[in-house]
Amino acid sequence: MKYFLVLLIVTAAAFSGTIHPDLLDLMQTYSGTELIPVFMLAQGDLDEEWVDAVTFDMNRDERQEFVVDALKNIALVSQTEIISELELYAPGNVSGILSLWLANAVYCEASPAVIRDMSLRSDITLIEPAANPEAGLIYPVEVREATQEELDKAITWNVTLVNADDVWALGYDGSGVIVGVIDTGTDYNHMDLHNNMWHDTAAGYHYGWDFYDNDNDPMDDYGHGTHCSGTVLGDGSEGTETGIAPGATCMALRINYYSGGEATWIQAMEFGTDNGAAVLTMSLGAPGTGDATLRVAEENLLTAGVFHSVAAGNSGSGSGTILSSGDCPPPWFHPDQTYHGGMSAVVTVGATDSGDNIASFSSRGPVTWWGSVAPWNDYSDSQPLIDPDISGPGVDIVSTQWTGGYTTMSGTSMATPLVAGVVALILDANPNLTVAQIDSIIEVTSLDLGAAGKENTFGAGRIDALAAVQAALSLVGLGDNPQGVNPAGILISSINPNPVNDLAAFEIYTENPGRVDVGVFDVSGRRIAIISSEEMAAGTHAYNWMVPQGVGNGIYFVRVNANGSTVTQRMTIIK
Repeated sequence: MKYFLVLLIVTAAAFSGTIHPDLLDLMQTYSGTELIPVFMLAQGDLDEEWVDAVTFDMNRDERQEFVVDALKNIALVSQTEIISELELYAPGNVSGILSLWLANAVYCEASPAVIRDMSLRSDITLIEPAANPEAGLIYPVEVREATQEELDKAITWNVTLVNADDVWALGYDGSGVIVGVIDTGTDYNHMDLHNNMWHDTAAGYHYGWDFYDNDNDPMDDYGHGTHCSGTVLGDGSEGTETGIAPGATCMALRINYYSGGEATWIQAMEFGTDNGAAVLTMSLGAPGTGDATLRVAEENLLTAGVFHSVAAGNSGSGSGTILSSGDCPPPWFHPDQTYHGGMSAVVTVGATDSGDNIASFSSRGPVTWWGSVAPWNDYSDSQPLIDPDISGPGVDIVSTQWTGGYTTMSGTSMATPLVAGVVALILDANPNLTVAQIDSIIEVTSLDLGAAGKENTFGAGRIDALAAVQAALSLVGLGDNPQGVNPAGILISSINPNPVNDLAAFEIYTENPGRVDVGVFDVSGRRIAIISSEEMAAGTHAYNWMVPQGVGNGIYFVRVNANGSTVTQRMTIIK
């Protein structure tokens, strides 16, 4: 599938950008020659109802491809002028400019003066710090050599405890499901992993990508990523079967796991989503009050239909110790959780031991997004998120070792790829399930531990692969039973934001090529602006429209005519 775009250039700026309070504090500590890593969130995002209407008859893979292309279109339209302005600054003021389409954000290192200038742009909604020095790998609490008793087992205990081997007996082993492991890299030469690596693609990719060194060799250099990869799909060729889904495919995504590498985390999410990964697993974390850019990326992963298993952290029994992105809201809300805010692709994972006790190191909820910049302030102390969402074995886990053999580690990092492996089994059994359906399945079918229902220690309970797959087999997925109305030639998304101050962003979808007229009309039906009028290809078209001088406050309508069909979207302008 190919989708095309129309570029509308933003030619004016106003005082609408926001500098995050944490960044304002940071700017006070920097000298005139130092550059600060920042994310600049651009205005414009996907309207999920519009996506649902356009993709109502697509399967999961087709919807994922459509959403990726739509997000790229929006980023190109939204970020072109921002990047052009950044490139005008003299050397020493800006460096490392990077477009991130999954979050619709521009990453760069910039001087305080540049940050203040850019905050005045009407197409930038937030500028926030992008390199938390405490952000990075969630290191295991223990790493040790595997004992002979552990190595003598044909299948590791965590695999059998969650009944994954019983799922294999049903004929499901994760075959055809790509799992992106966002970590320290993967030892793709390990006997248990080599045959299941994603490689030799038409685009020339070999095993994945290294976003830290920016090359095509994602070889592990620490061991953590190899251990996590083995828990997802280690097939036992070297002697011990460690993988939950030994038929799945591993896409190795090596990132900056040392400190402040959040931009590479988002790049890895983008790569996986763009190259067909249905599941991502990530054992990385950033402490603090919530990272808006990470959250936007996770929200768009949900729209694309990519499941993201994220470690809760190893901060122990204190409440509110979940790390970002694990602090993002889930894709499905358990009946014990009051739904009143946003959702994302993140399913946060806690750790249990072989006796189904909570691991002492496993981070606990609740999670709040209160005090963060709007609209990412939707979960207050009075209505927080319950976290983690689910738990899995994470103590004394035997898995593949960097350079060969096996090693034993403990941490929520060990439970997180196990959940990803279970999701691969679910998608093998029912390929078109949504992320929300998958989350609901694993939570509802889990073994309830601790206090009844979902709570801030175990989440919904300890995951059960067999019960989850059995439940998945009975559900209808995307494209299996289309609902709704077939797109009648053209669809328009909601206007973002609405009310509009000076810049309106929206998308249209045209089923067929032809002339498309896009205009703005007042309540009397008088056209006050022509946004576009030209021949267009079928597909997605993204727009940014700057409200002209002289247009007053009031109610207006964006009207689109194409191939005999007309659609209208209402917007309110308040300057």
